[in-house]
Order: sequence, then C-alpha cells, then structure tokens
Amino acid sequence: MTEAAIRTLVESNPGQATVDEYLLVYRVLAERAPCRLLVFGVGRDSQLWLDTNRGGTTVFLEDVREWAAFARQATPGIVVHDVSYGWTRRFMWRWLRGSPERLMIRDLPAGGASTPWDVILVDAPRGTRWSAPGRMKSVYTASVLGEKAGADVFVHDCHRAVERESADLFLKPARFVAQAGSMRHYRLR
Repeated sequence: MTEAAIRTLVESNPGQATVDEYLLVYRVLAERAPCRLLVFGVGRDSQLWLDTNRGGTTVFLEDVREWAAFARQATPGIVVHDVSYGWTRRFMWRWLRGSPERLMIRDLPAGGASTPWDVILVDAPRGTRWSAPGRMKSVYTASVLGEKAGADVFVHDCHRAVERESADLFLKPARFVAQAGSMRHYRLR
C-alpha cells in the first residue's frame, strides 16, 4: 500500500479519515507487521488494514450489524466479531469516566481479552449522537488490552471531547506520541 493508494481511498470515501490520519496509523502498522491488530469498527478502509498487516492476525469489532454484514461481503477473509456497547451513551461520558469497571467490553471474541495486541485502532462506535454509544468504552477496553504487549493505540475523532478526554484519561498523556488531524497515537510500552 502506498501513499497514492491511501489518497485514492480517501477520495472514494470522503468524510472519513484524511490522508495524514491514515498515514499515521499505516506507518506504525507497516513497521510492526505482521502483528496482532485489533480494530474497533469496519468500513471501506478495512482492506487497507488487512493488506498492511498481511501475515498477521487482524480482528475487527463492530456494533452495527449492517456494517458487519457489509464488511463480510465486501472484504474476503475479514474476521468481524459483533460487539455491544450496552446501555452506555455518549452523554454519560463524564459519569462513566469515573467508573472504569463499567467500561470493559464484555462480549469480546474468544481469546480477545487474553491476546497480546500489538496495534489497536479505535474508530467505533460512531459516537456522533449524544443518545448513541460513545467511544469511552472502546478506549478503555483498548487501554486494558493494549497493556499486555505494550500496544500502539490509535484513537480517531479526537476533535470531539469524549474521544480526546477518554484517550488522555485511559491511555495517559505521558504515552501520547503524535497526532495527525483528529487521529491520536499513544504507545503503551
């Protein structure tokens, strides 16, 4: 995958990640590949992550059944597990940040909680409406799972307070590495 291919992806999928955001993740993943990659969320960029991590283990977690079905149909060989964010809603983020025990995703795939993930990308749930699930549960779960192998963790949409503050709270500012647009990179090792 080259920068030109990433530009083509961005042009064909407007309103998602920017070229610089993709490159931030791509460069670290390409350096660590083949590795164990966990991605919260599927989309038209799923093939990018599979191709970059060829020979490694790539697992996607998705809460929107239609998107999971789309990814399974559109992307040969993809492994997508359905997850639920339960009763958590974006408007609850201030309250939930003080209750991390309520934020661990409980329906991870078999072995998901014990796998030492090398790279984790948090790009789900959508988190765009106050009445829908926010990403605080994904970020917290990524922080717990990422500790096992000292993962590189990326959190998208950090222009929004929920993502930005959850990332700083659970991934820690001292572990912040870089930011491109609204994509933040933390290194847990």
